Amino acid sequence: MQTPAEKYLIEKVAERLRLNDKSVRPVKILNIGAGKDSILEKGIQDKFGASFICDRLDVVDCRAQYPAVGRCLIASVESMPEIESGGHEIAFANYVLEHVENLPKAAAEIARVLAPAGYFISSLPNPIAPEFLLSKYTPTKFHQLIKGKGEGRHAHETRYAYGNIKELIKIFDQYFSVVEIRYWPILYEYLYRFPLVGWLGKIYDGLVKILNIKMLMGNVCVVLKKK
Repeated sequence: MQTPAEKYLIEKVAERLRLNDKSVRPVKILNIGAGKDSILEKGIQDKFGASFICDRLDVVDCRAQYPAVGRCLIASVESMPEIESGGHEIAFANYVLEHVENLPKAAAEIARVLAPAGYFISSLPNPIAPEFLLSKYTPTKFHQLIKGKGEGRHAHETRYAYGNIKELIKIFDQYFSVVEIRYWPILYEYLYRFPLVGWLGKIYDGLVKILNIKMLMGNVCVVLKKK
């Protein structure tokens, strides 16, 4: 199940591709923390239509078979020496930043690999939302139980080098300006497999959305533009 922030990330990457200089084709983009599947590339292709080249980067083997896939590299976002400076119009990360230990280094590296006025788009958890406050104090095995099994559901250790979304933006502020920040409540997304608590989670999400209490919304997508 794709989260609202992941869906929005795909939409925003496709939107930026459409708005990009049409004389430069195919556009180069970078998938940070790509994992082993090409779900995001496929989603972007479906929304965008035209050709692009998506280089992929992860701390594990991230090779994938898809026409838009370019280079697949093993590296951390904190150090990407094999990625050329200024070579990508867009970089994106789907639930990656919460696993990064040194966010200032990551922000500097992302800015380095982006072209002038390039965009960084990221989906990520809001660490002060109740479900993620709980996750800080529970083991990775518990996270795996909640996520379930299957492609794209592997639970990774979280670092939360940012205390809240404002702290994250402050870390990136040296290199990026904020274009947009969107929030969604997603407690139900984690509990839907458990009938009673899943139903309660759905009610909770509805109330949080109606009241627009962003600090309780766990799902976030940020769109940043390189200064």
